Amino acid sequence: MGHNLFGERFADARKPAWHGLGQVLNEDLSATEALDRIGGYEVKLAPATAGGVDLNRNAILRSPTPEDPETRVFGVVGEKYTLLTPQDICSIYDEQVSKPIETIGALGAGETFFLSTQLPTLDVKGDEMENYLLISNPMTGLMSAEIRVTPVRVVCQNTLIASDRMATQKLKIVHDKTAKQRMAEWLRETYSVAETTAKVLKDLFEVMASTRVKSADADKLFEASYPKPPAPKKNATDKIYEQRVRWWDENVKLVERRREGAKTLFEGMGTGMDTKAAKGTLWGAYNAVVETEDYRRGRGDDQVGASAVFGERAATKKRAFSYATDLVAS
Repeated sequence: MGHNLFGERFADARKPAWHGLGQVLNEDLSATEALDRIGGYEVKLAPATAGGVDLNRNAILRSPTPEDPETRVFGVVGEKYTLLTPQDICSIYDEQVSKPIETIGALGAGETFFLSTQLPTLDVKGDEMENYLLISNPMTGLMSAEIRVTPVRVVCQNTLIASDRMATQKLKIVHDKTAKQRMAEWLRETYSVAETTAKVLKDLFEVMASTRVKSADADKLFEASYPKPPAPKKNATDKIYEQRVRWWDENVKLVERRREGAKTLFEGMGTGMDTKAAKGTLWGAYNAVVETEDYRRGRGDDQVGASAVFGERAATKKRAFSYATDLVAS
């Protein structure tokens, strides 16, 4: 089961999720209210023992629930580990953000808890972009809690993974004695910065969507996004130089294919390229590069996701954005 939900402990503020589980909320709820609605459960620390001997460690335990009437051990941790329970996360969220939740749920046997809220939607001449602030809290002792800003609405295990790959901002919170304090500070700051950034980006994107570009102008953006590697220097043996030339030639052809792919998307094949915001505009040309990098095939999903956020793909999108903003400024 790809959703991996803990029973039906899930709620969505707007519509049924693809898995059909949980409930759709017909009113705005705080995180604490939403947790009560889906069914709160107890997670606690207890001394870990073996054969009656105290191990100087703690076990992370989930108390029995109606659908799973056994105590579950989520992990064994050191004495300095600070547990963040679902109730802790909800209380901190309500104090620092105080916005209605978008989604909330528990995965597995309850060992991972998540909740999200929608950030301000960017409407660029009818082309809407949504972003979400997500808190993911594994309670196994093996992973940190995280705050993410992501365009993915999390409704299950699969979308939680996707949100990590597509996140534009991630903050990890180690479960130590300052975990609750840092969770509160980072959550407050992340939401505030996301709101401010949304307003600034909206103005910039509106200008980009109002800037008409001809095919030749779009080509310049694609060239800036996909620069050709410098030709190899003949400062080695003939055999090594020939290998360098072959490598260079292959990479030049790769760059040309990606430029051509982005151009094809810009000229009508890309998602939403028929909208007022994208058709024949700088906004459309920039998004053609973004779509090329986010959706072109790669060697593996994990590598693609990491590259799209941190690696070569992210660098390509940054070059496209820099070129577009420089053009707007000039």
